[in-house]
Amino acid sequence: MQAAGRLVDLGHLLIALPLVEWGRRFQGPARAVSDLRRLGRRSKERSPSEREALRRTIARVDARFPGGGNCYRRVLCEIALDAGAARDPVHLGLRAHGGPGSGHAWLSSWPDAVKAGDYEAVLDI
Repeated sequence: MQAAGRLVDLGHLLIALPLVEWGRRFQGPARAVSDLRRLGRRSKERSPSEREALRRTIARVDARFPGGGNCYRRVLCEIALDAGAARDPVHLGLRAHGGPGSGHAWLSSWPDAVKAGDYEAVLDI
């Protein structure tokens, strides 16, 4: 992807982040995903290479948040910014012990998608 395209993606990401963070912190997953899917359906549907570039942009920004990156934030950002991602099932894997690092969020289309069997419970939205 060209630098101009990455800058456009970055701009769209920075605009969407307040909505993403609101949903992540104050709404349940079903509501947050639904709200951000509505936004994402109005977005461009990217080719696989463009979508990978978007994921890298999201990951770079996400890593700079206080406390580090968050997989659920990355999922919400991607569905808000790509029409194809807005149609993807969202998976939330949970481990019984709870606490930090006991869960993971991912989209079905992620090339390195986690296996659901790694978790005691998986919720699909």
